[in-house]
Amino acid sequence: MAVADRGLLREINQFTILNTIRSLGSVSRVELAQITGQSRASVTNITARLMENNLIYEKEVKDSNQRGRKRVMLALNADAAYVVGIKVSACMISCAVTDMAAEVRSSVDLPVDTSNRPVEFVADLIYEGVSFCITRAGLTPGQVSGIGTGIPGLIDREKGINHWTLFTQKDHLPLRQLIQGRFDIPVWVENDANTVTLAHQWFGHGRGIDNFLVITIEDGVGMGIVVNGRLYTGEQGMAAEFGHVVVSPGGQPCRCGKRGCLEAYVSNFSIIGQAAQYLGKDRTLITYEQVLGAANAGDKRIQKLFSRAGRILGRGIAGLIQVFSPKRIIFSGRGVESGPLLFDPMEKEMRLHTTGEVMENCDIILQKFCDTDWARGAATLALQELYKSPLDRILPRI
Repeated sequence: MAVADRGLLREINQFTILNTIRSLGSVSRVELAQITGQSRASVTNITARLMENNLIYEKEVKDSNQRGRKRVMLALNADAAYVVGIKVSACMISCAVTDMAAEVRSSVDLPVDTSNRPVEFVADLIYEGVSFCITRAGLTPGQVSGIGTGIPGLIDREKGINHWTLFTQKDHLPLRQLIQGRFDIPVWVENDANTVTLAHQWFGHGRGIDNFLVITIEDGVGMGIVVNGRLYTGEQGMAAEFGHVVVSPGGQPCRCGKRGCLEAYVSNFSIIGQAAQYLGKDRTLITYEQVLGAANAGDKRIQKLFSRAGRILGRGIAGLIQVFSPKRIIFSGRGVESGPLLFDPMEKEMRLHTTGEVMENCDIILQKFCDTDWARGAATLALQELYKSPLDRILPRI
């Protein structure tokens, strides 16, 4: 039997060390050896190489257990690399530059209607936003190691093609290729809910949790799935389309072309459309904030819209809990601003249709909405490519 590739083994050990330092923030060499199971000599050699390459650095921390003594800790050099994150939605393009620790160095939100626009148009706007952010962060494009892009819809991550999204075209031009051609920087494209899920796994409400779900409610309803510490994307990378599960056969038309999808009742887009009918107004002249304001002001008709949406969402969530038995479900996106209007009826319906023992072990988290979080999540998509294990070339356990 052939011996193992020693170079590959060194890469794996180095990945393990670097990823452990990233996860813990700071750690001693002795602790690294204990956590990773590697010998102290191996840890010393690997960390020396990482320091030579400016990926990590030493810092002294006073040891509270021994008076006057300082411990030498290892920490990630946040300036070792920079990445860009992009979030494209129906009415906004958000861009952010982050360092290697996923801290935002600059960001910008571009309010723009991307609906049914050519992919080239979207790519041009992305170029302007990213260029602005890179300059604002005091960097040059040559200092950026990668660009992560999150867009809603059915996304082929490997090919960078959007099979269906708000600005899809029949020729299926790959957005990744268009962006990469403008910057000559590696680009990755992913469903936006998955990028938010990665962000939660790195530094959010999913950190340290092996099994959790993220539900995003905006103009669409998306989902990210983490099972046993890994982002699950299905056979073709297009799993977790929770919003396009049909909950009412032959029901309200959905923008995906089907009828009766959960998204057609729960999304902000559908809430606005139904509210416009009640109010006798053009839907393009009404904002989600106005609809929410009317409901909070006591408009019973609008309140019923949120209540029905909450009940439908609750039945869907009950099914997810029964299937996945997650430790946590995190809700994100502008739809979270609806608060009790949507989530009180959701929780009531969810508990009605979920086995008590399974429900007891599941936490529900409502994340305060922030546009930058989406772009930061997309940046994490690029960061994970820098951190990924040599043995896991698709999605690492991070």
